[in-house]
Amino acid sequence: MKIQISEINACKALFFSISFFVGLWAIRIPDIKDQINVDYSGMGYLFVIFSIGSVLTMIAMPKIMQLYPSKKISLLSGFLICILWLLIPFAHSFKLMAILSLIFGVCYGLFEVILNVQATSLEKKLNKPMMSGFHAFWSIGLLSGSLLTSLFLEFKISFFINSLVYVVFLAPLIFFSSLTIENNKSDPLSFFSIFFTWPLFLIILVVLAITAVFLEGGTDSWGSLYMRDYINADGFNIGLAAIAFNGSMVFGRLIGDKLKQMFGIYNFLVFSVVGSLVGSLVIAFSGSLFFAIIGFIIAGFCVSSVIPICYTYGSSIKGVDPTVGISIITIGTYGVFMIAPPTLGYVADMIGIEFVYTPMFILFFIVSIIVILQKKLFKN
Repeated sequence: MKIQISEINACKALFFSISFFVGLWAIRIPDIKDQINVDYSGMGYLFVIFSIGSVLTMIAMPKIMQLYPSKKISLLSGFLICILWLLIPFAHSFKLMAILSLIFGVCYGLFEVILNVQATSLEKKLNKPMMSGFHAFWSIGLLSGSLLTSLFLEFKISFFINSLVYVVFLAPLIFFSSLTIENNKSDPLSFFSIFFTWPLFLIILVVLAITAVFLEGGTDSWGSLYMRDYINADGFNIGLAAIAFNGSMVFGRLIGDKLKQMFGIYNFLVFSVVGSLVGSLVIAFSGSLFFAIIGFIIAGFCVSSVIPICYTYGSSIKGVDPTVGISIITIGTYGVFMIAPPTLGYVADMIGIEFVYTPMFILFFIVSIIVILQKKLFKN
């Protein structure tokens, strides 16, 4: 039991650590933009390059896990991420930043799959829902990293010192946690093991995960602009969309596993997708600060457990190796980052920022119908 508890804490620490760095990235984006002297399109290209690195790595992940154990992959990718963060403040050209972004994408792709394989393995070992709890630590790390980075900016502490402090704090946590996790290895698989006729259930899970990430990524990219340009918020209120959404996500993930046990995973999934639909609808048609925040709170809480549930189901599909199932779902979630922000930007440019949440409402309407009609797949 001590080993199991140690593995659980190690997995939570890794989720927290890697997302803490994401918080650094999210707040330092303006600094990076100024540092390499590009426009918004240039930054968009960096996001796409990062996503390409992640997706290509995830395609090869089943083969990589066949050759190397989880501990080695986690240690190597974590070490490289720490080194990269010490290099980013000194990258003053787009080409160099693009190369670093590609390597970042590869490392994050490795880390993401390892973490979710570890989490689903622990779920099976202890025979109880745990994915929402693990992903809660991702959300906590993201919020913590963003908040602390904002304080560094407030006191005009340099980008490099900011990165150095994070690396000194997080590198030992990543090192010791990586040594503690299970030494999972994939079953013998071919390099292109994700290229097969996906069962209908796996396709549905990918669509669900993509829809959830569309809402999460869309809020990160467009929530503040929506608040400022449509709700007419100013000052601190501009950031309330991100605060309300991510804060309710943390709460939802902390209690999500208990709710799954109380109501059953399928019933809770139905609640989550329908609730996300309601939240998106309130945001899309809100005309005031109060109703917008209510919408973001509902949407953040309800969407918080959708992806963890997808990983739980994806690791248990008959005839599909757990590593392959998780890799395919993760590829979908990362791949959508290549299309979600520019797609929503196109919507905002063409018909107005007030309609930027309309695609999310439509997507959740569709997946709500799918989940309800395909009840047998989820129950079996």
